Amino acid sequence: MKADRLTRRFLLRDPDTLTDAELLELLLRFSTDDAQVLTERILAQYPNIAAVIEADADALRVIEGMDEQSMLLLRLVPELHRRYFLSRSQGESRLLSGTDFGRFLLPYFYGARDEMVYLLLLDAAGKVLNCRLIGHGSVNSANVPMRRLVLEALTANATGVVLAHNHPSGVALPSKEDINLTMRLRAALDALEILLLDHIVIADDDFVSMRESGYFREYG
Repeated sequence: MKADRLTRRFLLRDPDTLTDAELLELLLRFSTDDAQVLTERILAQYPNIAAVIEADADALRVIEGMDEQSMLLLRLVPELHRRYFLSRSQGESRLLSGTDFGRFLLPYFYGARDEMVYLLLLDAAGKVLNCRLIGHGSVNSANVPMRRLVLEALTANATGVVLAHNHPSGVALPSKEDINLTMRLRAALDALEILLLDHIVIADDDFVSMRESGYFREYG
């Protein structure tokens, strides 16, 4: 059977010889007997694997033949991928630079369709104490209350913190709102002798360190 040939090709450590359609079909074999047909229907609507993985769940559900098991598989794959990169980044013993912060935080935003805000909490040696999802939505006082940011830092007994958020449909450049919140948070933490080490802005697989880009110097 064709499916058996696909399995053998994949398990013989030659996955690069499989097309996107063949890989998707191989995955969907575990949820449906009509994996080839379902794959054809999916790829008729989405140009590549990335578009399929990033597709809205409601849009996928209307595809003929898409059931809950197939949906589960398509959602499990990116989540496993995200957890893989999270587990790798969490092996870092110390985070000391904007590049360190960005690489550590990037997997938290993998596959994110909405704006999210995280607070990375560190001790004096740069070791991670915690990384907390603070909220969803744009970085402003309504969606990310200053009080909660400060409380999270105090609760963790953090010496320094790094704020991070993403621009899902944009570029990794700080907006005016991003800069304003950064300076307000910096002032609030300074009063408690907690350092705002950086603010990382993420878009897709790219990130910008506001400290290393000079924004902290510009605002004193």
